[in-house]
Amino acid sequence: MENYVAAQIVTFAQALLMGAVSGCLYDLLRAVRLACRRDWLTHIMDGLYTAAVLLLVWLFALQRGEGELRLYMLAAMALGAAVYFWLFSTALRPMWGFWVHVAANFGKLLWIPAKFVAETVKKVENFAKKLFYFQKKYATIKKYKWDCPYLSEKYDGRGGGSNHEKEKKRKKTRRHDDAGGAAADRRGHR
Repeated sequence: MENYVAAQIVTFAQALLMGAVSGCLYDLLRAVRLACRRDWLTHIMDGLYTAAVLLLVWLFALQRGEGELRLYMLAAMALGAAVYFWLFSTALRPMWGFWVHVAANFGKLLWIPAKFVAETVKKVENFAKKLFYFQKKYATIKKYKWDCPYLSEKYDGRGGGSNHEKEKKRKKTRRHDDAGGAAADRRGHR
């Protein structure tokens, strides 16, 4: 019987310590929420805290409670959190704020090379995109001239268009030249 009571006392002390650790974790996440005031961050931090505490309670119940969550364990966890908030929370909050501030500045410092790499990759990507775009146009033009040699043989240098359109232009030019000659004859340039 003494062995069982001693095991319960050890379990009670461990649950008390776990309650204090969960209170400490809450204060740490509180400092993060206060440093960055965003609603979405508050929701994420609350979700993380709840998930972490539920995981700790579940693992504690499996390991120390042999698969059962006993009432004295929950009472010890609540008492441990209350003792932490009553004795240590006000003294440790400035320290948590300081470390969150240091972590944020360290994150900004680490972001500088990452930002440089991201900008460099973007510039290289834009250059490569332009290079391949012009390469595609060049290859398309070369392929066009190479695949269609009969077009380049009939090309006379006076622009595109079908032979029908070219013939119309020639007839129009002949009529204009004939009309211009007739007008010159009328003016006395015979």
